[in-house]
Amino acid sequence: MELYGFVLATLLVYNNSLVLLGPTAWGSGVGARKAFAIAVAAQLLGAATSTMPKLSIGTAEFIYIASLYAGLSLAKISVPISILSYSIHFPKLEAAALWLLSPLLAVATYIFCKAVRIGGAAAAPSLFAVMYVFGYNNVSLLVHSPLAAAAAVALGTYLGLGYSRWVMELAALRPRTTAAVNVTVAMAALLGILFSIPISFTLVAYSSMLAASYSQKMRVIKIEKFLKAYIGVLAALGASAIFPYLKPLLAPLA
Repeated sequence: MELYGFVLATLLVYNNSLVLLGPTAWGSGVGARKAFAIAVAAQLLGAATSTMPKLSIGTAEFIYIASLYAGLSLAKISVPISILSYSIHFPKLEAAALWLLSPLLAVATYIFCKAVRIGGAAAAPSLFAVMYVFGYNNVSLLVHSPLAAAAAVALGTYLGLGYSRWVMELAALRPRTTAAVNVTVAMAALLGILFSIPISFTLVAYSSMLAASYSQKMRVIKIEKFLKAYIGVLAALGASAIFPYLKPLLAPLA
């Protein structure tokens, strides 16, 4: 049902905006209104031009994914909705390998911060790039109509951007660090797009922030956030593996 996809897409966009949009809006000087406009436009353009597979979310899948998301959120662990939804439909070893190894791409952030001059002017273009590939690689999986996509993106972005203002660990990033993280995550997404596999933007972003910490010899993010993001990916893989056995139990609720 489109409603199920809309709800899950809204949560997905909210989480991404919390982690990636907030630092650019509040920490790089782009500003909230401009960052919101760029993010919404880029995500919708990405979703509209995407060739990623479209997932059909039934009642059983929705109850399962939403329950797992809500349960682990109590432990402040965010389940990557796109990964869980995709792996339920397409359990692939190459996809699992990409997700588990994706933090290695954070080495690019270290190089950008150490050896490449990325000024504050790159913040807005890097935001557009990372939000475009997010719409292409993640949002398009769950919402299939332009109206549902627009509503999910607008609502999720608004809520994520608003709440991110109070998450000081993520907002206090230098403009160069923000741009480096955005570019690294966009590169990871392009790799996922190449193989038609969604990535966890949160995991790659937190990995990149850790790499930025080492490059600048200052704490950009607590390592616990990265560990919880990685646990979220592991939980998604485990949950998708057992879903076929639990689906008959959810059938009476569907």
